[in-house]
Amino acid sequence: MSKLRFSVQEYQLTGHYLQVELEVVSPKEETVLSLPVWSPGSYMVRDYSRHIHKLEAFVSGKDGKTLEVDQIGLDSWKVVSKGESFRVRYVVYGFDYSVRSNYFTTEFCLLHPPALFLYPKGFEISEITLEISNSLPFEFCHSGLSGKGKKRSADSLDLLMDSPILLSGRSAISFVSEGCEHEIVLEGELAKSVQKNLIRDLQKITGEQIRSLGGAPNVRYLFILILSEGAYGGLEHLNSSVNMYDPLKALSKDGYLKLLELLSHEYFHLWNVKRIRPIALGPFDYQKPNLTRELWIAEGITSFYDAYFLVKTKHLNAENYLAKVMEDLQSLEKSEGESWMSLEDSSYTAWTKFYNRPNDPNAANTGISYYIKGGILALAMDLFLLSETSGKKSLLDVMREVYQFFHLGKNRGFTKPEFFDAAKRSTDVDLKLEFGPFLEKPVAIPIERYFHKIGVIRVDSSPGVELGFVVREERGNLVISKIDWKILDPSVDLSQGDEWISLNGNRIHSGNRKDLLKVFKVGDKIELLIARRGKILKRKMKLSGRFQTSQFKFVEHPSEEQKKLRDQFFERS
Repeated sequence: MSKLRFSVQEYQLTGHYLQVELEVVSPKEETVLSLPVWSPGSYMVRDYSRHIHKLEAFVSGKDGKTLEVDQIGLDSWKVVSKGESFRVRYVVYGFDYSVRSNYFTTEFCLLHPPALFLYPKGFEISEITLEISNSLPFEFCHSGLSGKGKKRSADSLDLLMDSPILLSGRSAISFVSEGCEHEIVLEGELAKSVQKNLIRDLQKITGEQIRSLGGAPNVRYLFILILSEGAYGGLEHLNSSVNMYDPLKALSKDGYLKLLELLSHEYFHLWNVKRIRPIALGPFDYQKPNLTRELWIAEGITSFYDAYFLVKTKHLNAENYLAKVMEDLQSLEKSEGESWMSLEDSSYTAWTKFYNRPNDPNAANTGISYYIKGGILALAMDLFLLSETSGKKSLLDVMREVYQFFHLGKNRGFTKPEFFDAAKRSTDVDLKLEFGPFLEKPVAIPIERYFHKIGVIRVDSSPGVELGFVVREERGNLVISKIDWKILDPSVDLSQGDEWISLNGNRIHSGNRKDLLKVFKVGDKIELLIARRGKILKRKMKLSGRFQTSQFKFVEHPSEEQKKLRDQFFERS
């Protein structure tokens, strides 16, 4: 059994550096220290070790004899201590403004443990302590770790890695939901009126989730909300979450609802992922990808419930909820990805494909989001269960059963067959028989079929022309940034990076593009002039069409069963 003692000290905040010191108390002859290469909840190898500098080791005690440190891998170092306790000291650079890494500034510091703390591989750890030096100019230390102020502790490595730390000059705001203490730290400026509403509404949302899942799994929860222009994102943890949002967007009704949806999403992870989890997601191997085909459960079902709990708490009305579902559905329909990638494949390849979308201009043509499609699948499952059980059961019954049976009963994750067994056990409905093909095959989910069960239909209108490609402006020129092969004829030779010069002989630019396209209709043939690698080329193509407006609407005369299930789904009395 080994003890780990961490301390975090100032090094040079203006340069975004902190210093970490780790003392290892262990009788082993040699120790391999490693830094995780990824963060639970963010499924991509991020190579955090590139930000580790000036690593050195010493024997603990007054003499502090220097020990040899041998780097044996990009993320691993070997220290030969011959059974003596030793200290390791290193400097960490932190300037990644995201929820999944370190960000050190003179205003605040976000400490992301997987990117910050080395750990001894292969050790059974009995105790971990952490002390934040008073030399750091921050009054408050906010974390889900045990302890108070700048002295914290954890009883396992997983708990340490799953507990972000915010060093700040701002105190937390407290509220209680269903007996669980909650705190929210607002790092940044948020209008006082929005703050007041946010606390009230978070209390409602957290309370509804706690009641729906059968009780809070912990006694305390911390929301960290970092506010700045253009910011958006969230990452779940065992008893906390780190969130980023644009405070100006929170001033509008739609922007405020999006903030609530973000916080609702991360809070639902308190159960789904952190406790209800695919078996591959814990215990973790921090040095390599932990692969699972069930991220559609971990993130997809959570993506269904983030907005649905806003319906349950009356923050989102039925019409706005249906509009949100249509927006998600169209993001799938406007790409060819559904015919290339299944939901399970999207989950399994998240490490190399989904999280690399910003670097892959063709991602929309060959991939899908397990968040979005998984959310639509969860919605379909919920509607199917309501219909099959005459309103007596829902997807929440499945989630409660999986939580009770696997987390509380067996303290482990579940396999795919076990998830569907739990669903049948709790609802007497075979979800695998109905939805298996939508998981395993690259096919679209016919959500209209399931919406029909509550008297909701799809209405498409306003047909218009579609080019089949998207452009962005670069130095006054229009450059093709994305090709939509679901729309564009594959025989048309256009590529990302082509500069679009003219349309039917007319010079084209951002100011006249829409007006020039207005004169055409679906089926018209047009001629484009493009530039590719300095060469001028002509391209001819036929314009395709797409409905410009699509809505989900309530049928005017639903059956008694449809009306009953509709009222039940939308929580109408």
